[in-house]
Amino acid sequence: MPRTPGRTSLLGRLPAPSLGLAVEAGLLLRVAAADLVEWRVRRGGGNRVCLLPDAEGYWKLAQTIRDGEIFQIVEWGDIPHFALRTPGYPLFLAACRTVLGDRPLGARLVQAGLGAACVWLVYRLTRSVIDGEAGRRTAVVAAMLTAVHPYFVIMSALLLSEAVFTPLLLAFLWALAVLWKRGDVRSSLAPGLGAGLAAGAATLTRPSCVLFFPAAMGAWAVHQAVARRAVRPAAVGVLVAAAGFAAVMGPWWVRNQRVYGEFVPTALWMGASLYDGLNPNATGASDMRFLKDPDVWPLGEQDQDALLKRRAFAFVRDQPARAAWLALVKLGRYWSPWPNAEGVRSLWLTVAAGLTMTPLLALTALGLWTLRRDPRTWVLLAGPILYFGMVHAAFASSMRYRTPGEVPAMGLAAVGILRVGDRASRRAATG
Repeated sequence: MPRTPGRTSLLGRLPAPSLGLAVEAGLLLRVAAADLVEWRVRRGGGNRVCLLPDAEGYWKLAQTIRDGEIFQIVEWGDIPHFALRTPGYPLFLAACRTVLGDRPLGARLVQAGLGAACVWLVYRLTRSVIDGEAGRRTAVVAAMLTAVHPYFVIMSALLLSEAVFTPLLLAFLWALAVLWKRGDVRSSLAPGLGAGLAAGAATLTRPSCVLFFPAAMGAWAVHQAVARRAVRPAAVGVLVAAAGFAAVMGPWWVRNQRVYGEFVPTALWMGASLYDGLNPNATGASDMRFLKDPDVWPLGEQDQDALLKRRAFAFVRDQPARAAWLALVKLGRYWSPWPNAEGVRSLWLTVAAGLTMTPLLALTALGLWTLRRDPRTWVLLAGPILYFGMVHAAFASSMRYRTPGEVPAMGLAAVGILRVGDRASRRAATG
């Protein structure tokens, strides 16, 4: 495995930061952000619950669950949509509303706790991938980066699915990291089951991740078979994970079979999302005004989804050069250091985000290069951010969609920071 900076680095001479301090700082910042966002929403007046429109739909679906009503959203000419969203995040909000009441601040504060848990999970994940004393110090630095990263802090305060999806993603990655070190059947059962349960819950929260989990499990199984000839433990781990995944997803599959009379694995929103990113008027940003077109909005949910998929594929077939150019534009939006969504742009925010995120992304790339020969790095630390980049080269794109994948990549950024510190220390010693 490539050398990772350790005690000899410039940062290694400083007092070791504390994991407990990182978690506490992460919680404090997220509680402050929750209060600030709640104040901003209340100041705006009206019946809004969040600054972004997607949150309103989640809040309505949470109410249907809490009140025992039909899980549906009725929009676009009173057409009911029964699988517009998967139920993971609405279930979380429904639990918050049941226990803490209807004021959104309660859910924001719970999400602040989940964000602080992510700090700890990033430490555990990084520690599982990078061995030895260097791994411990790298993991603490990664935890500190996660605690203070401004995008992660704000994301915890918004009523969006990323707040719940990110800890579930980290739980899956940590379980898979543990699996990577196990070499027998018995020791693979618990982490395999944990990986499957976390993957199922994450898919119910954010269905666009559904292909990442089998790809990651497959990469682990192939590595085990090639490196250790350990075919049986890998096969058992995959089967146990698949069983855990099916156990979580099963009730949703059964419900959709009853509603639609056919297997609907996640949500009937892929057609709209895909056409949002692949249509003659697409710019790379999300613009779903086409849902109001007279040949689209009156259709039933299944027919609308099928129609928009056909149109997206037809656009790619008829205008491949335009589709390829849009993919490049969307990748640019995805990797943008500053927010690019309408309504959140400003000069000071662009400058501040650029000064913060440009070096952090560069350090992440440096960390990946440092550990490039370790397959665990590509799957567990870099896998999510690269996967979502590929997904949003087709769908509409924004740096918001990078954020969950960027959390595990803080392990790579920490490696980059320590490597830069190591170089500075060597130059100082020889200067």
